[in-house]
Amino acid sequence: MHPYVEKIASIGSKANPTFQTLGIEPVSWGEGKAVLRMTVTPQLHNGSGFLQGGFYVILADEAIALAILATAGEDEGTATISETTNFLRGVTDGEIYGVAAITRKGRRIVFAEGEVRKGSPDGELLSKTVVSYTMTRA
Repeated sequence: MHPYVEKIASIGSKANPTFQTLGIEPVSWGEGKAVLRMTVTPQLHNGSGFLQGGFYVILADEAIALAILATAGEDEGTATISETTNFLRGVTDGEIYGVAAITRKGRRIVFAEGEVRKGSPDGELLSKTVVSYTMTRA
């Protein structure tokens, strides 16, 4: 098991400083999938009163990384090749979920998707992120 995934399993959000800063909680991970939860607060709003778009990207990217690392060996890591996010709806409050899944995994390149959803992992779709990562060796 990858050391990061072991830390998530043992100490939860304390394993990741970004999780602590933004209040992200790991919900589930394994078999190429992961779900994270975050509460939208006014401190994360943009000047128009909506969640700033970068936080959608962070939540999706962190969920994707957890999904990938949950399938990785203890000596493997990842590096982003490309990442694109489409924003579909704004949100001002409540819980949002980063829902990620690997869509294709080769020997060195992994393709995955992450969605941010309102209220539950199956809730209203707010954004969609598509990524490709390269697997690295320590």
